[in-house]
Amino acid sequence: MTSAHLSARREVRRQTRALVNRHHDVAVHLARVHASLQLKGIEPVQGALADLFGSFGETSSALKAAALQLAAPRLGSRTARLFEVWVAGPPLPRITPLATRWSLMVSPSADTPTRSRRCSPDDSRTLAAQFLVACDAQEAGAQEAFLHHCLTCQDRLAFMLARRELLKRHGSLPAEWVEVQTAFQDESSHT
Repeated sequence: MTSAHLSARREVRRQTRALVNRHHDVAVHLARVHASLQLKGIEPVQGALADLFGSFGETSSALKAAALQLAAPRLGSRTARLFEVWVAGPPLPRITPLATRWSLMVSPSADTPTRSRRCSPDDSRTLAAQFLVACDAQEAGAQEAFLHHCLTCQDRLAFMLARRELLKRHGSLPAEWVEVQTAFQDESSHT
């Protein structure tokens, strides 16, 4: 990790600790959103924004709109639209699909996909990239560990990202990959 990343993580943690005692402090919420924007990925920003939206209601619509405008480029259009609905409304419920593992004031709901509760899309992309590096280095056990993660955490995103790259490189997949793909398909057909 770079020193800038570590510094940003420390600042997010500092603002999160401050939020415990001052959960209606606008400055703390905004500082936490700003700090989370210094981290890579969507999940930290979404978690901080969900906490802000969970702490303020319709009387704070200008605050929520400003925070959303700040975070929207990182969130992506679909997630930004989900937050947009709450700008002029009441606080987010304490249990919401908009919360992430980085949220403190609100919690992810049970209807959040299992994979998302266990690892975020950011984690999935990182794991797939790390696996491909390990694969290139021919690290023993890398494939087994990666496929085990994918099945255990139902991480279809990591699997599909790595699978696509392996197919580009080699044209076919080892039997273990076909087995995992079949397991995912069988599971999908049972739900």
